Amino acid sequence: MDNRIPQPSSRQAGFTLMEVLITAIILSVGLLGLAGLQFNALRSNQSAAQSTLAVLRVIDGADRLRSNTAGVADGSYDNLTGDPDDDPGCINDDQGCGSEALAKYDHWSWSQQNAALPDGQGVICLDSTPNDGTSKEEHGCEGEGTNIFAVKIWWDDDRNPETALRRHTMSLIP
Repeated sequence: MDNRIPQPSSRQAGFTLMEVLITAIILSVGLLGLAGLQFNALRSNQSAAQSTLAVLRVIDGADRLRSNTAGVADGSYDNLTGDPDDDPGCINDDQGCGSEALAKYDHWSWSQQNAALPDGQGVICLDSTPNDGTSKEEHGCEGEGTNIFAVKIWWDDDRNPETALRRHTMSLIP
């Protein structure tokens, strides 16, 4: 009886090593693809969070209009497009704010909160065509001749100065 262990043929030597190398390459390419997907998901989540914040800021601006009907009636909100003055300081005052001072406070406070967005800027103005304008400076507000207010927010969604600012708007008649 022959007790020798059969030896593998020389043609199969190193074949397992090649399988392992090919598997490692395929696995590496797959993991790189997963990393790219993860990066895109994070970027999309950041964009969605900024969009949500912009919607909240626009709703806040509209709520400020609705809560000061006397200020709307006397024209204090007609074109809040420039840089706001300092806080008028009447909120913590025992005598409170009049409608014009409250509109100034709303403009100041709302503009401060818009800074939570990257390059966040906004306007509240009379405008029957709210989906125009490219920035706070070029807001596209018509002004007189309409009773429709527009609350507009712009921000740099992709943080690239070469691309246009993203915009969210809301029209309302307070």
